[in-house]
Amino acid sequence: MLRIFICAILCNLFLAVSISTAEFQSLYVENGTLYYEDGNEVVFWGVNLQPSLSWEYNRMKRHGLHDPFDKDDYKAMIDEAYDELEIMGVNLIRIHLSPGDITDKEGNLVENRWLDLTDYVLAEAEKRGMYTYLAFLNTLGVARGKDTFISRSNQTKPMWMVDPVFIQKSERFMHQLLNRKNSYLNDIKYKNSPALALVEPINEPGYFSRETIEDFPDCFKIYEDWIDNHERLDDENAFYNWRMITSKSYINRMVDFFKKEEVRAPMVWSMEWPRMMEWTGKDVFEAAAESDAPIVSVCFYPGQSVAYGKKGNDLKLVGEENYFEYISKSYNLQEWHGWLREDRFRGKARIVYEFETYYNQRSYLYPLMAKYFRAQGIQAAAMWTYLLPGQAEYTAAAHHLNLKTTPHKAAAFMAAGAVMYEYPRYLPYKTTSSVDDFSKNLALSYVKGSSAYADSSKLIYSDGLPKEFSDRLNINTESLNHIVGCGQSPVANYEGSGLYIINRIDDKKIELIIMPESKFIIPHYLPNERGEKVVDLNRNKLNTFTLNLKDCSKETVVYRLEKGKLKKINQYYKKGLHFKAKSGKYLIYNEAGGR
Repeated sequence: MLRIFICAILCNLFLAVSISTAEFQSLYVENGTLYYEDGNEVVFWGVNLQPSLSWEYNRMKRHGLHDPFDKDDYKAMIDEAYDELEIMGVNLIRIHLSPGDITDKEGNLVENRWLDLTDYVLAEAEKRGMYTYLAFLNTLGVARGKDTFISRSNQTKPMWMVDPVFIQKSERFMHQLLNRKNSYLNDIKYKNSPALALVEPINEPGYFSRETIEDFPDCFKIYEDWIDNHERLDDENAFYNWRMITSKSYINRMVDFFKKEEVRAPMVWSMEWPRMMEWTGKDVFEAAAESDAPIVSVCFYPGQSVAYGKKGNDLKLVGEENYFEYISKSYNLQEWHGWLREDRFRGKARIVYEFETYYNQRSYLYPLMAKYFRAQGIQAAAMWTYLLPGQAEYTAAAHHLNLKTTPHKAAAFMAAGAVMYEYPRYLPYKTTSSVDDFSKNLALSYVKGSSAYADSSKLIYSDGLPKEFSDRLNINTESLNHIVGCGQSPVANYEGSGLYIINRIDDKKIELIIMPESKFIIPHYLPNERGEKVVDLNRNKLNTFTLNLKDCSKETVVYRLEKGKLKKINQYYKKGLHFKAKSGKYLIYNEAGGR
């Protein structure tokens, strides 16, 4: 009987956590809020995923990965990435579309490897229930583009909103891509994909200064003609007035463009980093506020400014910095990100198109950032950029998140996702102190470098569960159904370094997923030579796992999933269930019923 039962559940075992099985819904913006078509507020927690870009592939190729390119192996890597993202509860995939990879000099699509991979990445997101967010115009990889309309040799970002020839070519590119039939999705057009949630014409728009525009005669002529037509003096006020009008006009043009293309997804306009208002000027914010764009987006990189000019071991200090003050300034200062809560932006929904901790492997920041996002009214956020399986072991970079290679950050990322879903928007941002925060269901500490989240059904901790955290969180172990952790807690203790995920299926069954042992053998902030690993993953080391849940008793049996079959392993019960475990998937079955 047990054998039949085990066979029956194998097909349903180890499903992704936190991903909705509901059908995709169209989105709309009303009174500054992004809604599903059923009227519920949207909450997206996601990543940027870039395997369809030559830029990402070339990062791998430099370490001898996927060289020579094999289509099937590469797609298998993409599949594995999506497996990981499902486990992490991701429901939004943002993709920089690199026209330099897939267009000719007139903006026409070119059939090649990168276009096919774009089809595949989008198709896999849709098949797995994840919404997609497309940023159309980008410079990533364009230095390697040949005969493309967006080559760095003859273009600069500020031209993209001004030069009529470039605008025409860019619209040709967007039109063709939106109407492209995806062969991996039964030839459905990009624009008709039910997963398409957000569209963004330009990733991080650029703006001319009065000085730089003179280096581009065609654009300068447009400005001069405007001066003449409006009988204005060529002074600073006139230039910024022209720039505001031109930017607003372009944004509205793009809104109209997507409407004419019958794209249901609302359009996003990027407003970039904290302090952009200082660096660029207030006029571009006025343009965005007055425009028809329903959504504005920002990015958030605590540590990026600290990292400027630093190399080698000096970058270690970037990750050790306390970013509590930076986040508070971003919230409070109007010229940083305080403008998000101004009345003039009240009618705009707001999202985060990129965020990351920047040369930082400490796991307190993601949940703190998520709390900040909700205080700013943010409804969607996409981490930059998820490192792909295989590649992650060879990558030392400012941005390093992967389920297997960065277990502490991965747990913190999942805790931050819970904050996004559970915290109300516009709750004023404040912290317990300048080094820690204990608020609704959340505990985190700069000193400890860790975080934890708990509610009635789930517990997530990034680096064990310090007593101070568990005391503050008031955890009810009897009601927990979902646990994600590294290290030790009152409910689970794993002596290995890999992240583990525990899901209660019912009163008799618990599923357990253990990630490989992970160790940085080269500091994450230091460059590595070709073929030199940064992270060592050990999938075979056995460590003691202890589980102390209501479902565990002397009658509990532990099975390991191996080659599609469940294999019983040794265990004993003494103040918890104890067994030796390594990376893999397990079924814990209580023959007594668990209660």
